[in-house]
Amino acid sequence: MPHFFINPESISEKKITITDKSDINHILNVLRYGKKDKLILKSAENTVYEAVIKSTMPDSIECEIIDSYISDKTLGINISLAQSMLKSQKQDLLVQKATELGVKEIIPFISANTVVKLESEKDKSRKTQRWQKIVYESAKQCQRGDLAKVEEVRDLDGILKIQGLDLKILCSEKAANVSIKQFLQENKRAQNILLIIGPEGGWDDIELEKFREKGITPLTLGKLVYRAETAAVAALSHIIYEYEL
Repeated sequence: MPHFFINPESISEKKITITDKSDINHILNVLRYGKKDKLILKSAENTVYEAVIKSTMPDSIECEIIDSYISDKTLGINISLAQSMLKSQKQDLLVQKATELGVKEIIPFISANTVVKLESEKDKSRKTQRWQKIVYESAKQCQRGDLAKVEEVRDLDGILKIQGLDLKILCSEKAANVSIKQFLQENKRAQNILLIIGPEGGWDDIELEKFREKGITPLTLGKLVYRAETAAVAALSHIIYEYEL
C-alpha cells in the first residue's frame, strides 16, 4: 500500500487533508486512486495512520482515519551525518542512501578540499530544498516511519561546534590508527552520534589537527580507500551493526 507523509496541521479529529501537490498528483493521476481507496499516511513524528479516501478535489484529498499506531521502521539510535558536499549526482545518491539507512539528520558542509562551489545563499537554499525532497521520496519508498532533516550548508567550524552528542566519529583515509570497529566496540552506550565524512579530495592536515584539538580521533574503515559516498554508507553500516542488530 502506498505511503505518504503529512504535516501534523493536516490532522483534524478523525480526518486528514492532503494538500501537497506532488502527492495529490501521485495519488490521483499515477495510482488513479479515488473514493474508498486506502492510504498509509505518516507524520514526521513516527505516527502511522491507515486512512480511506472520502473525497477528492484538484487541490486536496480528504481522508478518514481508520487506525493509527507508532511505526517500528526507525532506528533506536540517533545518527547525524555530516558530509563534506559532493558533486551533484553523488550528493543526491548519498542523501538517498543515508535516508534508507535511517539517519535522523544530514548536515552538508564545506571543507578545504570540497570540489563543489556554492554561488550564493540562494544556491545553498535551493540545494537544501532539493535534498530534502530526495529525503521525502526515499523515506516513502523504504517505508520509514520518520523523516530525516537536511540542515543548511555549514563550514568546518560549524561542524566542530556541534554539541549535545554522545559520540563523534571521524572517518579518515590517512593519519588513522584506530579502526571504526574497535572504536564502536569501546563506546557501546552512545545514543546520539555524529558521523563526519570528508570530501572527495580527502582531509587537509590542518583540518585533521583541528579535530584532534577537539578530542575527535580520526578512524579508519580498513585497508581499502573508499570514495566519499561509499565511505559514508560503509561507516553507517558499521554503526548500525554494532548498536542496532
